Amino acid sequence: MRKRLFIVRTPLQFFNAFEAMQRFAELNAENELLVVYGSQADLNIIQSMLKTLSGWSRIIYQPFMGWKKKFYAFQLKKHFHNNSYYEHLFTGMIHHIPLHLMNCLNVDNYWLIDDGNETRMIVDHLNRGSYYNKDRSQPLFAIQQNPQVLKQLKLFTLYDDLKTEHTLLVNDYRYFKTQVSQLDVKKNHVLLIGSNLVETYLKSEADYLEILTQFKQQMPNCIVYYAPHRYLNKNTLNAIEALGYKILKYETILELFQYEQGWCFEGYYSIRSTAIDTLAQLYAIQGSYIRLPETYFVNHQKWQECNEIWNTAKQVIQLAPR
Repeated sequence: MRKRLFIVRTPLQFFNAFEAMQRFAELNAENELLVVYGSQADLNIIQSMLKTLSGWSRIIYQPFMGWKKKFYAFQLKKHFHNNSYYEHLFTGMIHHIPLHLMNCLNVDNYWLIDDGNETRMIVDHLNRGSYYNKDRSQPLFAIQQNPQVLKQLKLFTLYDDLKTEHTLLVNDYRYFKTQVSQLDVKKNHVLLIGSNLVETYLKSEADYLEILTQFKQQMPNCIVYYAPHRYLNKNTLNAIEALGYKILKYETILELFQYEQGWCFEGYYSIRSTAIDTLAQLYAIQGSYIRLPETYFVNHQKWQECNEIWNTAKQVIQLAPR
């Protein structure tokens, strides 16, 4: 019996894991899903997505928070015996639980699946070899973290522009696109896709609201929706709504929600959300990134990180100077 293990932590990783399951589908193969969740919000979204993205042989839920961050090796033994054989192991992250299982299981092929901008950063570290310098195993807790296995990683990714010596198989979402009929496009309806930016990338909420105000002023003839990041607090959301945005309410990820709602926006915009890239691939509507000046950012490094995204984007807009 051929077995595959898919380890996911975020909703986007799960969406890409489902596509990988279909791409590598074989008769009578077993596809096991390990959901590692660090927040109840992520778990709720993934469980909602499972109503559509189904067909798993086994689903295991593993919390990764509090004391369970230390004792996961003992908990996982209930589900995975040492040296159990898997033909493929897919993961969107490469530390902690995935790396532990990569060291414990007998696997033919290790695959990295996409998790937005995080994937580009992982590949950059793989190229520089910085992951291989330290073994963070903890024998007291039976945790194995030997990083040398990461040298065998293959990439299943949307990003065909990645420069790497690792084997790369392009994820063109061929399975999901066969399930999506041609959706209607609502003219003059545009969507601004939010990210977790305030105080992590941008200096303040006031700066973010100023950016949103400028953006809306540049769309005078459009109905502008805002898709909130799942970690956005309610006060900020209320402030965005007060600016005249219609708040998009959804319990999944945008890539799947477009299919479920039955229509597409005419335009998609974001400062750094890679939903711009995946939506373009899935629904053939090329969105735009919003380039911002460095003065908005908490430091040069965060601005430069976004700059690298904008420099490789197919479409970028700029806001009017403040």
